[in-house]
Amino acid sequence: MRDLPYRDRRAAADNAFENQQYILAAARYESLRDRYPDTVRREEMLLRQGVSLYSVSSYHSARDVFIDYIKEYPRGYYLENAKDYIKKIDVLMSNATPAAAQKLAEAKAKSDLDALNKLLTEHPTDWRVYEAIGDAHWRLGNYDKAVDCYYKAHHIVSAYEERNLNNGKLILDDSGQPVPVNPYILKEMEIEKHPVRVYDLHAYTSRNQRDRVGGEIQFYNLTGSLRNQGKQLLRNVEVEVRYKDIGRNTLDVEYVKIGSLGPGEVRAFLSQADNYDNLYNIVDHEVEVHWQQ
Repeated sequence: MRDLPYRDRRAAADNAFENQQYILAAARYESLRDRYPDTVRREEMLLRQGVSLYSVSSYHSARDVFIDYIKEYPRGYYLENAKDYIKKIDVLMSNATPAAAQKLAEAKAKSDLDALNKLLTEHPTDWRVYEAIGDAHWRLGNYDKAVDCYYKAHHIVSAYEERNLNNGKLILDDSGQPVPVNPYILKEMEIEKHPVRVYDLHAYTSRNQRDRVGGEIQFYNLTGSLRNQGKQLLRNVEVEVRYKDIGRNTLDVEYVKIGSLGPGEVRAFLSQADNYDNLYNIVDHEVEVHWQQ
């Protein structure tokens, strides 16, 4: 009987969250945290409170909640999700201060890593600097570092794009192009019931950096973006990439775990095929996204 008040309040908070009443949901989850600090579902409640605040652009408060989650659950089930949200919030709250064009052009022309890294300290949220550092590492044969920089650049671009789309009341179509929200599009989205859009795919190969003369191809890399255009929080999101040969036969399958994907959220991903026997035969790929609501 003592559990009944908690269960009713928790159901009300979850109902507000699932109906996108995020301000109300955040307030109810905060009240539950104070009243019932020992509930067994506190971990999920913390995440939902943070997502609710994030969804109404209350980034400072959301960041505090995600930090609380990390402190309370350093090995929690949603730990990577909380860390990803903090990274995205740091980008979203930052000012768009692109690096000085002339300095960046000069450093890129010389592949000057010292100058580029200095620019990065001055402009930590400029994707162009990360891309330039990636290009420099690529020329030096540091392919792993190059791929990591390209992925970080993609992550920043995705976060800025999410902010611009939300501010402009836009969504992305199947080709990744922004279109205005109208009742017809919303109806189509409900009919399709396929909330995740995959777009902006880029494929490239990298070689074994340990070989002084260039080495063999070691990885077939694929980067891209996901956007949840539905109204529900998607859990256990996973990207399945099937690498194909010229006859459309599957040569390799890789899975990239994304975690939770909130309504309107954009997330970058990186997949690497490293089956040595098949790398030279890969000519295409197929991407499928799996999730739970």
